[in-house]
Amino acid sequence: MVCNFEAFTETWESRAMLLTLPPPSEDSSLRTIHPRNLLDDSREKWLEAEGADLDKRDESAMQFDKRLKMLMLRAKHEAREVCGDFPQSEFHEPKDP
Repeated sequence: MVCNFEAFTETWESRAMLLTLPPPSEDSSLRTIHPRNLLDDSREKWLEAEGADLDKRDESAMQFDKRLKMLMLRAKHEAREVCGDFPQSEFHEPKDP
């Protein structure tokens, strides 16, 4: 999933799946030290692949967080189009990094 993140996120099924996962950890410093769920682990793998040195790693982390937030917003929009109004409790709100 992480190796082909862009291709993975191009399908509506994968974006819909993002809505069912627990949200990333609130504390961004803990995300890379102790990944606690699939999205935290995906973020860490992304950073390993994209950001070799510290400056690039920080920039890459922000890029991943923004991309994930946009994907979750797009997935919510698609879910509304397909399902109409859905209970908010079924889906996790994207959080600001």
